[in-house]
Amino acid sequence: MYLDGKNIKPNNNKKAKELIGKKVKYLCECDIDKTGRGYFFPRSNTIADVVGRQIIFNNCDSIYIRDLKEMIVVE
Repeated sequence: MYLDGKNIKPNNNKKAKELIGKKVKYLCECDIDKTGRGYFFPRSNTIADVVGRQIIFNNCDSIYIRDLKEMIVVE
């Protein structure tokens, strides 16, 4: 695990819709440096909507559920 906290990464859009309105920190596969240095670059945002298999964030960014590695709720 990379992020500190309970991993709540949804595996379908029904579970993702339960997270609408929550502020989350998430890590995508593309945010992990795989050169052996061990760097990773998590992002934070609030989930605004779920459309199909995409999570839409408040800043209009989106990500496919399958691209998520980990996700935690930020209190």
